[in-house]
Amino acid sequence: MKIFFRILFSAALLVFGIMFLGRSHADAAQNWDLVTKQSQVGFVAQQSGADVEGVFEQYNAEISFDPKDLDTSHIRIEIETNSVNTKSNDRDKLIRSTAFFDSTNHPKAIFESFRFENVQDNEFIAHGKLTMRGVTKNIDLPFLASVDSKTLAASGGTQISRLEYGIGSGQWLDTAVIGEMVQITFAVEGWPVGNN
Repeated sequence: MKIFFRILFSAALLVFGIMFLGRSHADAAQNWDLVTKQSQVGFVAQQSGADVEGVFEQYNAEISFDPKDLDTSHIRIEIETNSVNTKSNDRDKLIRSTAFFDSTNHPKAIFESFRFENVQDNEFIAHGKLTMRGVTKNIDLPFLASVDSKTLAASGGTQISRLEYGIGSGQWLDTAVIGEMVQITFAVEGWPVGNN
């Protein structure tokens, strides 16, 4: 009789486990493929008091996002720092150099979320970690998101101190020419994975 109850109890646990795993999988946030032609990751910096806009032409994004399931949502973006484009070859070479991004030794800047917050309606904050030039710091990334069954559209940005990441050494520590604060910007569109 004891053996019978043990078998019955084990079977019940197995069924419960299968149901729980199946539900967790079903409830997981939607995975999205990036539509690169309609997406952009860039920045705005100050040079001699004027705005300088730049973009990164090469990056990868892993996006799992559902406004109704923020607990299982997750974003990881890897940016190739060598792909910077500010429409000035000389400036781009300087940004890639050891004085700034040091792209040879630190080829990627990485943002990875660890928590999402719904501020109101379609306004969200991705709380995460940003790594550049080997320095990792927590940042909050506010963004707007519009999601339906077929498309994801999100845009946002935040300000960071370049000096906190060691970007700009030597003479470039002086913020008179290159400002300290840099605005990170992004606008991305996505399709459900497997549906593009």
